[in-house]
Amino acid sequence: MKTEIQIKVHNGTENKSAVYVLSRGQNSGKPLANPCPNCHAIQAPAESLAEVRAVAHILFISGKLNPLLRGSVIEFVTVKAYRKEFLKLWHSLSAEKISQAAAQLAALEAYAATVQAQFATLRQLRKSIAFAALE
Repeated sequence: MKTEIQIKVHNGTENKSAVYVLSRGQNSGKPLANPCPNCHAIQAPAESLAEVRAVAHILFISGKLNPLLRGSVIEFVTVKAYRKEFLKLWHSLSAEKISQAAAQLAALEAYAATVQAQFATLRQLRKSIAFAALE
């Protein structure tokens, strides 16, 4: 589990072996599905990306980043502060705990995608019923 991890500011080019986390706003530290201009890239070997994403989720949900937020109008977390907290958590958790969290989070993300698809279908049904009533 002691893999090589690099945390950098996202430079605009998408890297397949990276997990992206939001760096600005009230959701600083939130793992992203796709990179955006205001994010950090956590680069790791492809085989450990699920574990890296799980640790990023744990760090975000736990609220450990809240004391590190800077800025008065738009809050942000610096890459140096994020790197320090992420690596501290990465080294403190056991490999089994991270693997278990990664599997559970992957299952929840798959379920959330299914529910979102169902909500999209419901929205389309509402729209079709409304337009059918107008005819």
